[in-house]
Amino acid sequence: MSTSSDSSSEEATVRLLHIPSNPYATAYKSNWTLPESGILDDDDMDLLEHVNCSYLSSPRPPTLLALKQHAQSLTHLIRKLVPSNSNGSVGDSIGDTHRNFRPQQAFDWLSDLDEPYENADSAHQYPLWAIANTVKEESDIDGIEHHCPLTRVPDTSPGAEEGTTRRPYMTHHDLVMHANECLEILDHEYSATGGLMSLLPIGIDGDIDSKQKNMSEAQLAGARNTLLGQWLLHHQHLVGRMHELEINYANALDLLAGEALVPLQLMHRSGTDGISGGREVGYPQDKFILTNAGDDVTDYIHRLLDVNEAQIEQKQKIWKESGVSGERMWYEERGGKWYAKGLVPIDLPTRFYRIKGKGHQSPIFVLPAVEHHPGIQHTRRMEERPTVVSIVTPSWPERVSAWEMKNKAQLEEAAQMKTQNQALVRERLELKDILKMKDAEISRQRTVLASWETNYSSAVSRMDVYKRKMDQLKEALPDRYHDLLSFDEEEG
Repeated sequence: MSTSSDSSSEEATVRLLHIPSNPYATAYKSNWTLPESGILDDDDMDLLEHVNCSYLSSPRPPTLLALKQHAQSLTHLIRKLVPSNSNGSVGDSIGDTHRNFRPQQAFDWLSDLDEPYENADSAHQYPLWAIANTVKEESDIDGIEHHCPLTRVPDTSPGAEEGTTRRPYMTHHDLVMHANECLEILDHEYSATGGLMSLLPIGIDGDIDSKQKNMSEAQLAGARNTLLGQWLLHHQHLVGRMHELEINYANALDLLAGEALVPLQLMHRSGTDGISGGREVGYPQDKFILTNAGDDVTDYIHRLLDVNEAQIEQKQKIWKESGVSGERMWYEERGGKWYAKGLVPIDLPTRFYRIKGKGHQSPIFVLPAVEHHPGIQHTRRMEERPTVVSIVTPSWPERVSAWEMKNKAQLEEAAQMKTQNQALVRERLELKDILKMKDAEISRQRTVLASWETNYSSAVSRMDVYKRKMDQLKEALPDRYHDLLSFDEEEG
């Protein structure tokens, strides 16, 4: 009867058919690891404890050249990690030990190739986070997929506390790529409202963004206090400020555009004979006559300008606090009030008149704020409600439009093609019905033919049986009865 110690000793002597896995690679099994191959013994299996890698686990088996190239790459990587200042013999453990590589050098593992390499040095136990592969997977369709740089893994460093984690894939390049991919997704999701720049509401007066209605002031302030929120807010204010500066620049050009006519007229050539004077200098202000512009309309325009200026000052304060407005643009009044240089525009409908019959020689009379002018309200009401109701004069119907005349031939051709198409459709339906009838007739004929062939075969079989019976009767009956057993028809 065997004991438990005997069974444990037998289990210990059993050789595994594969190389067990380790913390860095999965298990490895091949034809060489099988005992019947006779290539690897127990010592070889111990030496190959760390043999498995992606080269040996890929669907395509590596060549000897590929294995040597892989070993060379690993050797070069080790040489970069551990500089070596000595040389030695490879696998010369039996000879002179002075010819071996020094301990803790880059290639000390080459001194003895018959024993598994071990090293208790603390520098050899520290994880090499810098050379960890940041590629997660690769496919022919999607290409290379990187690990998320925010992925945490357990910290296996010597002396690390239990539960401590690290981010080994958090490189600057991967963080930028990850942030860019996240921003591209957000920009695509908000493409209908303006892209990434519409992620946060602008937050100025008159903003009716639905996102701002669903957010409290604390939530909106917290969102704008983030790094992305500060960048978006600064960019929004910068774009708004640039827009206002462009408007002010355009208004300044509009105000000063007429002044360029004066030097142009002064520099005009005297004439063909050099004696006659050039054109008379005519200032643009002399060509327009401002009419009915009293204090009432002036006060009304100033009130509208005050409202618009207050709105502009509010936006300029926001731009100044955001750092997108230059300090040289701001001036201080008495009393400590600060203001920025610029123009305050406003749009009002204006009516222009000229004297009838004078043509271009007539001055142009300008009536500002015609819709809101207090002095012409009665005239405006008369224009809106005339006292005479006119009746439309009867007229002949208009001729055919030019477009219809131009495309009449095409329209007629289209109508003709439509008629032909309808006729072809009807003909196709008729042919389809006839084809169905022909198919039914063919099917019936095939059924009749199959039935006739079946009956004919059975009749031929019966006739053969009758002939054999008649031959037997001819042999049994006398000759005088043979004529009665013949199949030939009697002549009439």
